[in-house]
Parts: sequence; C-alpha cells; structure tokens
Amino acid sequence: MTAPRAAGPRRSRRGTRCRVSDDRGAATLEMVILFPLLLLVVAAAVQAVFVYQAHSTAQAAAQEGVRAARADGTSRPAGAAAAVRFATRVGGAFLTHPAARAGGDAGTVEVVVTGRVPSFLPGAGWTVSEVSRAPVERFIPADRP
Repeated sequence: MTAPRAAGPRRSRRGTRCRVSDDRGAATLEMVILFPLLLLVVAAAVQAVFVYQAHSTAQAAAQEGVRAARADGTSRPAGAAAAVRFATRVGGAFLTHPAARAGGDAGTVEVVVTGRVPSFLPGAGWTVSEVSRAPVERFIPADRP
C-alpha cells in the first residue's frame, strides 16, 4: 500500500508543476457580492413596511376626519383638523408632515390626507395620499317620511 501524498502542488509525469483549480477565496467572493444584495433586500422590505404603515395611518386619519365632518351641525374644516390631529397622534414616525383637506358637495363629505413616508433607503422619498368619503348626516324628524 502506498502512503498518501502530501498536500502541495501536483507534478505532471514530466516533473513540472500542474496548476490545480481550487476554491480558495470563493466564499469570500460570494459574500462580497451577495451580502450587499441581501442588505438591499432587507432594507427594501423595511421600506415597504414604512410605506404600508403610512398608507394605513393616512386612511385611518381620513376616516376619522370624515366622521368628524359628517356629523350634523359641524363644518368641513373641523373634519380636516380632526384628520391632522389623528395623523399626528397615531402616525408618529411613519407618516410625517400630515396635511388634510376637506370638501364634497351638499350631500357628501370628502377628506383627503397626505403625508410623507420616512425614507430608509437613500434617495427614496414617497408621499402617500388617502381619500375617504361619506354622506352627510341629516336629522329627519320622525313625523316626516
């Protein structure tokens, strides 16, 4: 039985060195390429959460503004103010610089809430806008059909 060969450069039959392909450094090269891509995917996922939360907050604020503005005897600016208060209180870090405007016709109230989404990715800046509409509440006496 022959003894195992020591690790080292191989030699051809003529006695010259043969180049053996090995994988030394392959893991490092893979990490240099893949790790930044993995970080980018994670950062994009975090940014997607920020955008989703900002949309949800803006929608809830618009609904709160409509609830305040559609009550009998209230004004539309009261609904816009209620929407901004709600967005500021609940939105926190996810919806910055909230603004609201209220409108509609004689039978409906519409509140539009806009705001900025904080950016987790460099160079990314989003603005979200959500709308809520509802009929204006009217008091109709019981003796009137």
